[in-house]
Amino acid sequence: MLHRSAAATGQSNLINLEKVNVMGKINNGILGGLSGAVGPVVGASWRGINTLRGKPAPRESDASPAELAQQAKFSLVSTFMTPMRELLEIGFKEFAIKKTGTNAAHGYALKNAVMGVDSDFYILCEYVQVCRGELPNVTEAIAGSEKADQVTFNWTNNAGRGKANDNDKAILAVLCHARESCVFTLAGAFRSAGTDILNVHGFSGHEVQTWLSFTSKDKEDIAPSIFTGQFIVA
Repeated sequence: MLHRSAAATGQSNLINLEKVNVMGKINNGILGGLSGAVGPVVGASWRGINTLRGKPAPRESDASPAELAQQAKFSLVSTFMTPMRELLEIGFKEFAIKKTGTNAAHGYALKNAVMGVDSDFYILCEYVQVCRGELPNVTEAIAGSEKADQVTFNWTNNAGRGKANDNDKAILAVLCHARESCVFTLAGAFRSAGTDILNVHGFSGHEVQTWLSFTSKDKEDIAPSIFTGQFIVA
């Protein structure tokens, strides 16, 4: 499936407000949050941390082809993965070091799943991961839909391979861009069950992409997700 976009996605560095000496309006007292523009910076809050974002410098020339290509890739990945943000924060928590799980997932997709040339880019869904970790995933799995608003996942139990156990819980994820939504569960059937059903109300008649992962009983380990298919929900 092709997901194309050429829009730009802006980025800026984050600076801890407590380490910056500026003149401006600070809400809620001297230790409160700064909001709005102050000179060359803009106050904001990020994950509960008061921050300053540097204002982008005016461009003196048009963006280069390489910059435009990178902007298109960023926009493509952001559009594709934004509905999965809540899942990505959990699925990539082990890689959320000085960044969010969503940012870590976006970075992985940019590096591994974006293909194409000359700003004509697309995403290969089988290379997108919604979870990453050291717990072994199954090697054979597929999803499909035979009943309205339901997606059925089937897999071959491989308990005993490394840290894989019968009581690992399935993580099921169904992404529907037509509904701008992702339905998922972190507490699916046991690995030993080999099958599970996810209710996806409102997805009937729409194309979806699906992934399967697992988490250990103590929720300390998570498996790298695998793509289980793209199809139209019954």
